[in-house]
Amino acid sequence: MNVDVIQHVTVVGAGTMGHGIAQTFAIHGYDVSLVDVDDDVLDSAMRKIEASVEQLGGDPDAVRSHVHLTTDRQAALDGTDVMVEAVPERIDLKREVFRDADEHAPARAVLASNTSTLPITEIATATSRPERVVGMHFSNPVQLMEVVEVIRGDRTGDRPFELTRELGEAIGKTPVLVEKDVPGFLLNRINLRFWTEALRQYDTSSYDTKTIDAAVRRLGFRMGPFELLDFSGIDVFRLAARSMQERDVSLHVPDVIEAKYDAEEFGMKSGVGFYEYPEPGEYARIDIPRERRYEFNPLRMVAPAVNEAAWLLANDVTTKTEIDRAVEVGMNWPRGLLEFADEYGIDRIVATLEELHAETGWEEYRPHRLLETMVEEGTLGLSTGDGFYEWSHEQTSFGPIDYERREFIAYITLNRPEKLNAMTTASWNGLRRALERATEDDDVRATIVRGAGRAFCAGDDIGEMHELSSVEEAEVLFHETLLPAAEALRTHPKPTIAAVDGVATGGGCEIVLLCDLAVAAAGSEFGIPEALIGAIPPIGLTYGALSLSRKDILELSLTGNRVGATEAEARSIVNYAVNDHQVHDVARELARETTAAAPGSVAAMKDLWTGVEDSLFEAWVRNAGDKLVQRTQTDEGQRGLGAFMNREEPPWKR
Repeated sequence: MNVDVIQHVTVVGAGTMGHGIAQTFAIHGYDVSLVDVDDDVLDSAMRKIEASVEQLGGDPDAVRSHVHLTTDRQAALDGTDVMVEAVPERIDLKREVFRDADEHAPARAVLASNTSTLPITEIATATSRPERVVGMHFSNPVQLMEVVEVIRGDRTGDRPFELTRELGEAIGKTPVLVEKDVPGFLLNRINLRFWTEALRQYDTSSYDTKTIDAAVRRLGFRMGPFELLDFSGIDVFRLAARSMQERDVSLHVPDVIEAKYDAEEFGMKSGVGFYEYPEPGEYARIDIPRERRYEFNPLRMVAPAVNEAAWLLANDVTTKTEIDRAVEVGMNWPRGLLEFADEYGIDRIVATLEELHAETGWEEYRPHRLLETMVEEGTLGLSTGDGFYEWSHEQTSFGPIDYERREFIAYITLNRPEKLNAMTTASWNGLRRALERATEDDDVRATIVRGAGRAFCAGDDIGEMHELSSVEEAEVLFHETLLPAAEALRTHPKPTIAAVDGVATGGGCEIVLLCDLAVAAAGSEFGIPEALIGAIPPIGLTYGALSLSRKDILELSLTGNRVGATEAEARSIVNYAVNDHQVHDVARELARETTAAAPGSVAAMKDLWTGVEDSLFEAWVRNAGDKLVQRTQTDEGQRGLGAFMNREEPPWKR
């Protein structure tokens, strides 16, 4: 049978999924027999179909003309081209429907089940034609969700499987092919791992639902896991989880789900779940505080889902393309799961799984061998240019400055970790050249500056400064090396983001101030200590006026005291202070967020901003630079530099 000759579809079950499936087929011109055991259920289903069609801007009369309501299942199956079963998730009930279909549906008919969890192979044993039984799992609400999983049972024939895929496309859906009949198929296996880890973190740690939802939303998800559980139904989640557990899938479901189920707190449908709603069945957007989005690391949820995807791939259940298409189309993920894995890095996915396994001892967290092999082979994702996918990747060095382009982000790494990335003439020149390289590359949309090792940058190399023997040498260093690099950073036409993980003092703190945005890891420290060695901070003391208050600048400059990441955020040295090894993730997320702005608009805004700064930078900073040059050659400056080199207290300290 060719998809073009399919005319009549029988949908058995007129509940939420059933009437949604019937509506979808009817909208696309198919004649549909909608079957249920109760006339009242059927009448209610038709009213819901009409209301939905009208809400979507369609013609309810036209759709109604294609839908025939009946309680006579056997008559509805007689002459049908396709049956889609959508009765409750009970294997005995589904097998009963398929026995009737085997007896009454024509031999040519495709017999499909909308089951979300029960094995197609097991359902097919109720028929004498298992080769024509296939899974056709829609997502709720069917009218709006574009995905349909097409699942091959152990004995499903190639043509019925392909025909079901073609039929999915004919009704405007995106088919996702599941080549093996495994419990939970594709979407539920991924979702259960993702959601279950959110539940476990909530159940066993100090994180509340809004903190976790805020963290997941920051990745570009429209809903957090608890919002989505409420929307989909906590009872539905429990049913899917139990079905997988009954079929020997290693899955620990936190106690909170059973407690919610026993209390009949199913989510939106009952008016209360993890959140409260105006009325049962009435959806209301939950107020999730954005400012809490960095308190939880969503990598903890992504890693178990990636582990499940690795199992699906290793067992030839599906492909990388199908996995990522499923979560993007079926669950409205902003990107595919395996794209997220490559972004985070497969090594970090494995490390997170090992941490979760150590915490729980649960086998489900043991990293899959496929992931371990990728780590052993160095195919780590974006960081190496090759992971689950191949990525655009460029790598070069400008002296002690490393330059990488990973997809659309340029990474500039200050790479003198043995000297806490202290800046030499070669470092400043390398920074300028790296910024120029990023400027020239049209594929670069944002630039991240970071430090190697345990520091961001501890300022200028004091040893090099101490070796300056004249005012003229100091002038060359400042005016021909340091200032041009600072100017290149200040006027860079693309968003610049400082990712600070460690010490950022002196010139390092000034680099942070020159960047457009900045993120700091917990444990990072910031300071402007130049006066302690008899110098002055030319950029911090002047350019810092655009970020800090007068009292903040003077306190930092006059005392040389360091402040931590949280205080740096409060004083506007950085935008965000984050914990749990998230600094580079958040920097990358910010870089991606800036790509929502048109490149020309970004360049124009930065040009406008730097134009406002020009008078300050030209006069004030250059004047401060001249003062710094003079200070380095005074007796006081030399004594201070010498004391620092000898690890002594400055002679003027009281």
